[in-house]
Amino acid sequence: MSYDPLVDTRISASTAAASSYWQTTHTPTPYPSLKNDIDTDYVVIGAGYTGLSAALTLAEAGQSVTLIDARHQGFGCAGRNAGFVLNGTGRLGVDAIARKWGSAIAQGMADEFTNAVDLLTSRIEKHNIACDLTAGDYLKIAHNKKQARRQEQQATTGAVHFINQHDLKAQFGMAGAHGALAQPGMTLNPLKYADGLANAAKHAGATLCMNTPAQSLTRTPTGFDIVTPEGTICAKKVLIATNAYSPRSFSSPIDNRQFPVQSSIIVTAPLSAAQQAETGLDRPLSMMDTRMMKYYYRTLPDGRVLFGGRGAVKGKDAHSPQQKARMVNALCDTFPALTGIAIDYFWSGWVSVALDSLPRIYVEDNDKIGYAMGYCGSGVSFAGLAGKRLAERMMGAEAARHIHTQLPLYSTPLPRYPFANLRRLGLKVLYSWAKVAE
Repeated sequence: MSYDPLVDTRISASTAAASSYWQTTHTPTPYPSLKNDIDTDYVVIGAGYTGLSAALTLAEAGQSVTLIDARHQGFGCAGRNAGFVLNGTGRLGVDAIARKWGSAIAQGMADEFTNAVDLLTSRIEKHNIACDLTAGDYLKIAHNKKQARRQEQQATTGAVHFINQHDLKAQFGMAGAHGALAQPGMTLNPLKYADGLANAAKHAGATLCMNTPAQSLTRTPTGFDIVTPEGTICAKKVLIATNAYSPRSFSSPIDNRQFPVQSSIIVTAPLSAAQQAETGLDRPLSMMDTRMMKYYYRTLPDGRVLFGGRGAVKGKDAHSPQQKARMVNALCDTFPALTGIAIDYFWSGWVSVALDSLPRIYVEDNDKIGYAMGYCGSGVSFAGLAGKRLAERMMGAEAARHIHTQLPLYSTPLPRYPFANLRRLGLKVLYSWAKVAE
């Protein structure tokens, strides 16, 4: 049975990894588990992009840092996602941010989103991370006429342009699409990228302990004690980077401040030459539609197509035949030419949804404990910057204190979910309503 953050108390060292396409392309570097009590200045809990980035930032600054994970680097969403490198995060676009906080804040947020992509590409180059980073068009598919008109107004000359419904169908044979906003994009192998960050953090001087679940976190007069199965970590400062894989009750700064929601992915068999010709899926491409419950899809280096969308409400239903069938039907509805194609992979993972659709990087208790989470499924690039910013804030870096204090990403905590025990009931209602609304 799959791990369910709202049901299970924690991930154990025996919790199975996802049977994903990425797992067949790469085996993460093995790191030992913690076997004894240790002291460290900083402990990072969680070896996804956030935690790996934070550990790398701290180690490069010469700090004593220990990174632990209940399983291995990239076990959670970092090794299960679609590998989209997006210039943004959360469900709020820059326009929505401007309407809520004003143009100055929106520009500051947009700058951070750009910084996130720049950090990702610079680290891949600096540390020679072989993660299949590939440039290609990114298409935002309008699922109705209203969205198509909005996209046409947003389009500019040059790199960002609008593709009308007729041309979109001619290029890709897509059904149910009313247009698309095309712009430069990038994709990568998310598990290879996570492993590359882990290796970079290790070489920079961080101590990495995998298969080392944090069983409890308690405050002490000098900092914190983190109890693991075979040793206790005494740390002066704690960085929580467990995101959607956080146990249902772990530490007061994060409890009930995010909602783990499942996203599911299928990967086809390699497309034939005829299928590639009919769909236009014969080159590096990534796409996402404008539905409330979005579908996202991309080509893979070996000629397959990856297709993802919202998953089951409960973890126990993650691998049900009905969920798989729903994804396959959605794929074939979008690309009729792929009807009947074999599906070689199907898996699910948890993404962290913030109540107000905006992630947070937040520290408290005089910079002794902090967290970064709530990326709403768009964290491949931004989670790396979030981990870096979190580490900077925890170290008291002047740039982090002064440049970013006005951005809501950094100045306010994640809001707690009211009636947290009813989150899944609300999600079921939302899914039912979305079927009618879309």
